[in-house]
Amino acid sequence: DKIVRLIMESDEIHFIIGTRINIAHQDPNLPVDLEIRRTVVKRIARLLEDKWLKNVTFEYI
Repeated sequence: DKIVRLIMESDEIHFIIGTRINIAHQDPNLPVDLEIRRTVVKRIARLLEDKWLKNVTFEYI
């Protein structure tokens, strides 16, 4: 609830997304975790930009 309030009160949101793959969860039968992360963050960003006119930036580390 608090994170949603902070995002809604902010004009600019900067996402910092980790790119490290967790070796313990590696399974060739599962989808690539990193791509899922990027897709989810991009969908959230698009919603924030289009619906609430937020300025969203990304940083991959």
